[in-house]
Amino acid sequence: MIKVRGRSMEPAIGENSWVISLRAGFRRREPQRFDVVRLEDPHTDGHWILKRIIGLPGEEVALNAGDLLVNGESVEDPFAYCPDLTTDNHEWWPRDDEYVVLGDNRSASTDSRKFGPVKRSSLRGRIRS
Repeated sequence: MIKVRGRSMEPAIGENSWVISLRAGFRRREPQRFDVVRLEDPHTDGHWILKRIIGLPGEEVALNAGDLLVNGESVEDPFAYCPDLTTDNHEWWPRDDEYVVLGDNRSASTDSRKFGPVKRSSLRGRIRS
């Protein structure tokens, strides 16, 4: 069990809530779009963060005024909470072993918009809330 600190995954996972991190979560299946994952913060050693996968290896992934585009096609993101980010534009081209991860609460999250795609090896667990 992990206690959530921070608001980056709200409203789906609230601050101070408890979640289960399944360390074997990706041994039987590859990570999928919209999985919530636990990964090591790329900027702070020993600090773990929770984020949602929005982009898979080999895809062209973009945020255009808050809308998610994958390979040029609009993809509905039912978890995104970003009422004030209408000018949020980013593009990623994750490699074969990389994923694009974002917090659901876009205005309160440090994620791939800041640190880029993350390596498959940095995904340490799938989250069940």
